[in-house]
Amino acid sequence: MLEFNAVSSLAELNGMMRSSAKADLFWLTWLLQEARSSNVIEGTVTTFEEILGENAGVVVPAERQDDVREVINYKEATEAGLQAINNGRDITLSLVKSLHALLLGGTRGEKKSPGQYRTIQVHIGRPGSTPDTATYIPPDPVHVPALLENWEKFLRRADLNPLIQAAVMHAQFEMIHPFCDGNGRMGRLLITLLLAEKKLLTKPCFYMSAYLQEHRTEYYTALGNISQQGSWKEWIEFFLNAVILRSKHNKDLLTAMNDLYEQSKSTFPAITGSVNAVQILDYMFSKPLFTQPDLQKHVGTARTRQGFTNILHKLEQADIIAKAAPGKGRTPAVWRFTALMELLS
Repeated sequence: MLEFNAVSSLAELNGMMRSSAKADLFWLTWLLQEARSSNVIEGTVTTFEEILGENAGVVVPAERQDDVREVINYKEATEAGLQAINNGRDITLSLVKSLHALLLGGTRGEKKSPGQYRTIQVHIGRPGSTPDTATYIPPDPVHVPALLENWEKFLRRADLNPLIQAAVMHAQFEMIHPFCDGNGRMGRLLITLLLAEKKLLTKPCFYMSAYLQEHRTEYYTALGNISQQGSWKEWIEFFLNAVILRSKHNKDLLTAMNDLYEQSKSTFPAITGSVNAVQILDYMFSKPLFTQPDLQKHVGTARTRQGFTNILHKLEQADIIAKAAPGKGRTPAVWRFTALMELLS
């Protein structure tokens, strides 16, 4: 029953995304949320506004750049993986290594052999733990290539429920722990890719990391009990429940975002007095944190800079947008689409 409910919940969400006329406007913000949550699990703490701001071209303070870069890398690696799947590629070890290189490139993990299997023995535990006090010791690096070959063969099986397959795939990847760094993030990224490869997702609308972040202790306990007690049942039940609950959350969020879009679409033309009102609205849904120059570039009309300034002033007066950060010198002000940001927070 749990298995059936999980498949049904995800299918309903996927169907809602396929029937939503503006679904493509929503998925990027969801992906950025996923990227942030997956990194928070590993201790990289950022705010959602920081990530949206960087995505809108806002300059990130030097002391925050490392954290933000890791989140953006996750987003870009996920996009690259989904593009590969859409182009007909399967998840292969070659693809995993190339995505891992994207994940760690230009970050604090850059010196930990991005895209290359580990050649040293590692252990997993609390900071400062030793092999004797570790909660888990992954396989000797000499065994990693062979274990991954078996893991890859498992992904090719067509006789399993894809959600069960995704649960087992993720756990096996974490236990093999093939890289020196980034295994948790890479393993969570692979969940989305496998569901896309197995055609459970035709739109990139489902990500698990927010749920796993909220239930971090249960997540790690269920994973740990596989190696310690052989308790696959506990892990698979945890995973399927996560799918059900996260699918419901995303269905509710999608309904609210669709309602907000339709409501805004009916009021934007009168408020802005612009024939480009719907284009402006679409842009704001795809980037709920934005700058005026970026908006002008996106809309691409002959309207003057002052014309866009007037539009933003009208939207501000109507309490639709608010300044997230003031402009200074050549740095433009950052605007927040208030109602959408409240939905996403």
